Amino acid sequence: MMWVRFIPIVFFSLTAITLFAFQSVEIVHAALDLILSKSRLK
Repeated sequence: MMWVRFIPIVFFSLTAITLFAFQSVEIVHAALDLILSKSRLK
């Protein structure tokens, strides 16, 4: 009966991890764009 509780926990944690991964990739891209655009202006 324990696995019935375990499956949704694993599912939600996996979706949260993937969302955080996508978010961090977007943050890195935004930071790189900022840095590159500032270096282009000089």
